[in-house]
Amino acid sequence: MKRQVLFALSAVALVAVPEAQAQRLDVFLTRDDVSETPAARLLGGVPCPRLSDARPLELDDAILLAVCTHPQARRAWAEARAQAAALGLATAAYLPTLNATVGTQRNTLSTTYDHSTFGAGSIRRSQNTSSRYGALDFSWVLFDFGKRDAARRQARALLAAANATQDGTLQTVFFNTAQAFYTLRDAQASLDAAQRTEAIARESLAETGARHEAGAGTLADQLQARTSYRRAVLDRVSAEGNARAATGALAVAIGRDVNVPLQIVPREFDAEVADEIGDGIDQLIDEAKRRQPNLIAARAKLDAAHASVDAARVQDRPTLSLVGSLRQNDPSYKQQPQSVPMTRSRGSMIGVQLTIPLFEGFGSGYRVAQARAQVDAQAAALHDTELQVSLDVWRSYHAVQTDSANLANSRDLLDDAQRALDMARGRYKEGVGTFAELLNAQTSLADARKQRVLAVSKWQIARLKLAASLGNLRLWNANPE
Repeated sequence: MKRQVLFALSAVALVAVPEAQAQRLDVFLTRDDVSETPAARLLGGVPCPRLSDARPLELDDAILLAVCTHPQARRAWAEARAQAAALGLATAAYLPTLNATVGTQRNTLSTTYDHSTFGAGSIRRSQNTSSRYGALDFSWVLFDFGKRDAARRQARALLAAANATQDGTLQTVFFNTAQAFYTLRDAQASLDAAQRTEAIARESLAETGARHEAGAGTLADQLQARTSYRRAVLDRVSAEGNARAATGALAVAIGRDVNVPLQIVPREFDAEVADEIGDGIDQLIDEAKRRQPNLIAARAKLDAAHASVDAARVQDRPTLSLVGSLRQNDPSYKQQPQSVPMTRSRGSMIGVQLTIPLFEGFGSGYRVAQARAQVDAQAAALHDTELQVSLDVWRSYHAVQTDSANLANSRDLLDDAQRALDMARGRYKEGVGTFAELLNAQTSLADARKQRVLAVSKWQIARLKLAASLGNLRLWNANPE
């Protein structure tokens, strides 16, 4: 009994806590199960950066800015905090409840009596009633056949799912930002290749014009050179537009306005051999099944569905509670022309209450059937997610293998195309080669440069997709040095 009294006094003290402090109160420490910031689960101890607009962005800088400011990351974090609060609510059901009611009221009753038949006329009397009352009600559920336990297990499983979803969201933001960064870098590389091709075409046009004026070349060669130059100008203008579009996409990915000027650090990709993947495909699929956030969330949701079935089964079971109340009423009666002395009433109650649900319109069976159907749905969703994760790992693994091989092939292709152009240019200057040969060499070099940019881009994105399919994206340098 002393424990109940002590708890009642503590509850009264909590009522007096200011609202702002009450909002910060976390008795059950559920906030410890959620990250302190939206990006903390991915960044660990790495702080969010404050970068100057004058400094070009590295890849890590762009990723840090994205995970720290992206609205999707903040939304996932807020949903995890909401689920942590739901776990606190489910835990609070184990503690008693204490409600206080106080009030005051005043009632006035006026009555008129007609005594005209007795020659006395009308007599009016009024009665004023005032009272002050208070009540303290106490209730503590002692046993409920596992209702609270099932609700708490469900809330904890949903919190685990929310945390896994937050991890998956951070991985998605990470991947999208890195992809936008590489897309911008590829666009800039394509623009640089288009500018080089345009410069070569301009030189060829000048050379054919000089040869035609000197009588050593034909007008057809000059017209072909001019056509090649115009095509190079069109490609360069298109590359400039692609670069501007990619700049806006990256700006949005890192939480800036689309029209904000943005610069990234340029880098040449001249790796002869790509990194090898140490583990085989089977080991990678097993790793993905252990750590992929989508799979972790799907398993947690299945656990929550099982807990929901348990809660539905015991919903119509009895509940045993400890109840008590303390009530006091101080009425005051004043009647004209006489007055009534003040009286006081006080009462208390304590007991054990058993609540037995008897009938609720056959809803219990439907509630259990609904919960079991949700378990089947979550089990199917988990299996579907496992298959999708395995497929993602399979595709990404073989994409990395293929793109790694093409990375070296594209380097060889570019070197051969450059040597072919140098040879064709030399032969044309010496007069032993044709302009068609030179033009073909220029076209081959432009195509080889595009293939090189595309090969590097596909290799980078394939590595990112493989890491994302494993749930293993982190701050790393994915570029070959």
